[in-house]
Amino acid sequence: MIRFIVIALLWCTAALGQSGANGVFTFLDRSAFAGTAALGNMSFVNPGASSAYAVQNPILLVDSTLGQLEFSTGGVGAGVRTLQSSYGFKMGGRPFIAFVQSVQYGTFDGTDIWGTAAGTFAASDVALGLGTTLYTLGPVNFGMNLKVVNGSYESYQSWAATTDLVAMYKAEGRPDVAIMLRNFGTQLTTFSGNKEPLPLDVVLAVGDKLEHAPLRWTLVLDRLQQPMLGYDDPNTQTVDPLTGQVVQGEQSVLNLMLRHFGGALELMPTERLHLLMGYCFRRQFELALPERRTSGGFSGGVALYFSKFQLHFAHELRSVAGRANTLSLTLNL
Repeated sequence: MIRFIVIALLWCTAALGQSGANGVFTFLDRSAFAGTAALGNMSFVNPGASSAYAVQNPILLVDSTLGQLEFSTGGVGAGVRTLQSSYGFKMGGRPFIAFVQSVQYGTFDGTDIWGTAAGTFAASDVALGLGTTLYTLGPVNFGMNLKVVNGSYESYQSWAATTDLVAMYKAEGRPDVAIMLRNFGTQLTTFSGNKEPLPLDVVLAVGDKLEHAPLRWTLVLDRLQQPMLGYDDPNTQTVDPLTGQVVQGEQSVLNLMLRHFGGALELMPTERLHLLMGYCFRRQFELALPERRTSGGFSGGVALYFSKFQLHFAHELRSVAGRANTLSLTLNL
């Protein structure tokens, strides 16, 4: 029975990452910081006033965000909670972002093969990370995150090591451009002897602030290492009335291309109030229902900035059956 629960937990972990991923530790796909969640998990080039944005891209860490301590918590349904904490600091003249990310799946009842109660057990995933800017070559900056990951499901344990590699172009008067290789690594130890892939993701992100309006935009292409993100969708199947054969509907080239696309907007009406919104086409398409429109794929939130602390709140429309809320507190130490 415990083996079946562990398998279910692995599937639950996959549900936390953006769709299109498989393997283990797909929670690494997303930051639990509410500012990032509100932007659709696409704050790769967002030079926000919080050091927590640097968890996705360490090059975003600047002197004005050093000394900030962030705490985030969120719920994704069924008692599953996401947690994150990060701190930006400088050491040896170099800026660093240290962070811990975790998914807590709750407590489960264990049974033996006859169904007899065998106590309870907990399950969780945890990642410890450290990121920094490596060096600068003209307008191009290079950065890296290093992460050690652990999954603990009852008596099953797995460890992994991953890295995020970033090259970001930053020039005055031009959009910022970042190319990222995310979650490049391997399992060090496995759950059951079979090594599984980590959620590798190649990302291209472009973003800028409008010159004459308080609006910052971001466009993202992800999963570039996997050009074809299509699959046999049961919602597009039909039955031939003559033969009774199930016919799979074809997927348009435009639809397959758009599954790589996402975007985000940040409206800044005042220095203390920012409004955030994100959109992921792939998530909306895969969470759509044939009989009705859904709002899956959209996310939104608000950021409040004060002299001593910051508050971020995110609301993600995952499907008609569930929504996710995330709250973050950042202290300016």
